[in-house]
Amino acid sequence: MNKINMDVNYKTMAGHARLVMLGESNHNTAGYKYEAIKAIKQLKAAGFTHFAIEMLPQSMKEQVAFYQRTGKGFEVIQRYFNDNWAWGYLVPYAYGELVKAARTAGLKIVALDMTLEQMASLDAACSSDNAEAGICKDTHTKRNDSWTNNIVSIIKESNQHRVVAFMHRWHAVEAASYQEGIDTLIQKQGIHNVVFVDFIGGMLCLTEKDCRKGSAEDTPLKQQYFYREGFPYKSAIKSFQVHIPEKRVNSNGELQW
Repeated sequence: MNKINMDVNYKTMAGHARLVMLGESNHNTAGYKYEAIKAIKQLKAAGFTHFAIEMLPQSMKEQVAFYQRTGKGFEVIQRYFNDNWAWGYLVPYAYGELVKAARTAGLKIVALDMTLEQMASLDAACSSDNAEAGICKDTHTKRNDSWTNNIVSIIKESNQHRVVAFMHRWHAVEAASYQEGIDTLIQKQGIHNVVFVDFIGGMLCLTEKDCRKGSAEDTPLKQQYFYREGFPYKSAIKSFQVHIPEKRVNSNGELQW
């Protein structure tokens, strides 16, 4: 890994990329959503046009378009987050704030994912054992295929289109040897100017063990906000990690840095 840089600048990280994938290292940390809000504001100013998000299914395309066009109907989107993405304190609300920020910034919002029913059907058709044996593609990989096709269609629609995509890190890059990441899938379709930014740290820590789940940094770095080039796992594209300062809760229930 390269040395840390305290000037967290998403325009610098993006360079001339047509796609920047923002990957959260876990879904439980509300802070990653707020960091993504900062990122999309900077990337909109740098010329990005679309915001694609894992946490909304393509079946909600019309509801998303209505909200985008009128500013009305957001409660339907927030209800979906409340019902399906309650992974931790403030998490559903933070996903909603991210969607609002994308609209306010002027980015076109794109719902990437399948429905829960579609995923259940795919789970039944391909077991993890068969997927690992190469007999079939599992749900995770088919989701990646679908997202890649959607993103590629946007990019190829116009030379001006540039996409910011928000997802779990193990969709952006390979999760397992039989689960190909978007980083390689998209290059197979001729899109090579892609950047991956991985969010780490930022945990709301009830114990020291909880902190270690979000970041393996040494103690002096846990309270630092920085980025550096590189990714400690397999990645087929230029990658960065952004470390968000970790918060703790003291014995009185108060947040502390």
